[in-house]
Amino acid sequence: MHAGPPRHLLPLLSVLVGACGAPRVAEDPSAWFDPGADFTVSESVAFTDQPYSFTGLTPIADLPAPEPFQVLWEDGGALPACPDWERSSDLPAEITGIVTVLPRYYYKTDGCDGDEEKYYGSFFVQDASGGVFVLGDSKVNHFDAGDRVTLSIRGITNRFDLTMVTAHDVVEVQRGPEPIYYVEATGPFDLPDIAQVRRVTGTVTSDPDTFGAFTVTGDDGTAWAIALDSDLNRRGVHYDVGSRVQVTGPIIYSYSAFSIVVLQKGQVDVLTPATGD
Repeated sequence: MHAGPPRHLLPLLSVLVGACGAPRVAEDPSAWFDPGADFTVSESVAFTDQPYSFTGLTPIADLPAPEPFQVLWEDGGALPACPDWERSSDLPAEITGIVTVLPRYYYKTDGCDGDEEKYYGSFFVQDASGGVFVLGDSKVNHFDAGDRVTLSIRGITNRFDLTMVTAHDVVEVQRGPEPIYYVEATGPFDLPDIAQVRRVTGTVTSDPDTFGAFTVTGDDGTAWAIALDSDLNRRGVHYDVGSRVQVTGPIIYSYSAFSIVVLQKGQVDVLTPATGD
């Protein structure tokens, strides 16, 4: 007579016998998750046709105006050993204005030693007297379009008729957003439009190029260039030829061309979609 297995091994034998049965089928994971739904990112931006009524200690229009390719630097502290850099008794100057575009505009220009420098966080600021282009090298947005900022301007230059702040300190940020003041364009852009916010209405008449630039043509035949941000371009933001749009943003002057800078979808309203063939 043979004795059976020890009592304490019976559970283990049961598991082993069960393992020899049919294999377990993987559970369908589709029931674990909500499939979600598509939605449209609007990136809304508030605009107004009511002019600003304030300036900072120094109105933006009163910032010193450097000669072409000259750099004016604050009076005091070390002066970088760079050609065409001069001290200015008008700097530093404290300005206060509304940030009129998301501070993410990419701009490349020459530096002190002649080599190119890349700025990934540039933006525009505007008060009751005018606007100015500010170079920024941070990829982190420390404030947003529509915020009111106070800046201490330490350096300013002129490159091909584009005046730009080359060095600044952020003194204060008042979170908004406040509506951004614009003026409706009635003709081609010119030098006084630089760094001012303009609105155009017309028909998209060209597909975007490699850099996202496209053209909007008004009812009178005026063609305006639109500089779509590289990030929007990578995201596939596209406005079909033939669609009627309204575009609002500050004016940049680069490579002898004026363009409206667009960094958020809320700066472009599609009034009438393009009709298919």
